[in-house]
Amino acid sequence: MELIQSFDDKKKELEEKIQALEAEKVALLEEIPRLRENLTLLKLEHQVQALENEVSDLRAERSNLEQEIANYTRPQETHFTSI
Repeated sequence: MELIQSFDDKKKELEEKIQALEAEKVALLEEIPRLRENLTLLKLEHQVQALENEVSDLRAERSNLEQEIANYTRPQETHFTSI
C-alpha cells in the first residue's frame, strides 16, 4: 500500500510540474515577441540618436565653413589715410 501511495504522490507531483512548466512556456512564448519588439525599438532609437548627433555635427561644420568662406569673399574695406 505504501508503494501505491508513493506512486500516486509522485504521479501527482509530476503532473503538477508539467502543468506549471506548460503555463510558464505559454507565458514565455507570449512575452518573448514583446521583448524582441522592445529591443528592436530601442536599437532603432539608439541609431536615430546617433545619426541625429552626426547630422548636427555636420550641420555645424558646414555652417562654420560657410562663415569662413563668407569672411574671405566679402570685399575688403580699405582705409585711406590722408597726408
